[in-house]
Amino acid sequence: MTFISVLLRDLERSSPGSADTAKQVLSMIGEISPKYALFVGDEITTPQLISDKFGCRLTSAFTDEFRAEQGRQAGLNASSVQIFELPCEDGSCDLIWYNGIVEFDGCAQRLEQLRAKLARGGTLVYRAVSWLTEPSPDTKMFCQRRFGQILPLDKVLVLAKEHGWHVQDFYIAPKSDWHAGYYTPLTAAAEKYAGIHKDDSSVSLGMSELRKECGIFEAHCEEYSCVYYILKG
Repeated sequence: MTFISVLLRDLERSSPGSADTAKQVLSMIGEISPKYALFVGDEITTPQLISDKFGCRLTSAFTDEFRAEQGRQAGLNASSVQIFELPCEDGSCDLIWYNGIVEFDGCAQRLEQLRAKLARGGTLVYRAVSWLTEPSPDTKMFCQRRFGQILPLDKVLVLAKEHGWHVQDFYIAPKSDWHAGYYTPLTAAAEKYAGIHKDDSSVSLGMSELRKECGIFEAHCEEYSCVYYILKG
């Protein structure tokens, strides 16, 4: 585990996002009355908002046990899981909110995995890093190494329709989700940590990678972002 991974535990979330974005996406879902919902992600704010809005039975799944414990302390039914072992029966969920950030299996495979858990006519909120415009070669190379397989926004929409989903809407996360919601607090925590561990070469390397990632986003933020796809099964 890198020191960045450790620092993320002290932050509100481990990837770009905000409560405002979660509220916006919730408002776009429309009038639904789910009996059972599943949240998969890396922060506890969104599942709390889902619970407050719908009052349904909710399971929150995290890939980090530390984050799962945070959820339990906040009163959520939370567990740590492997991403390929989601904690619900096939066809049982009326609403699934999947906050993806790193995707090595590919969009089509992930959508099929989530569809299996979704009840007929259920709603899926699928978040993925997507290209908004044609990326520059350097940006494409860096982001695919950092985030895995990335598709253009319009390609995700076409792919979803080809696999039988009804595309209800989508929402592009604002730059503030990356800055205020992620990079700013992470950089502040990392610089504080690096100041204490000045002689640790792994910390210096981690800081260099973090600064590079921040710089790539600052220079090329018009080319990619997290996109929330609202799909009907």
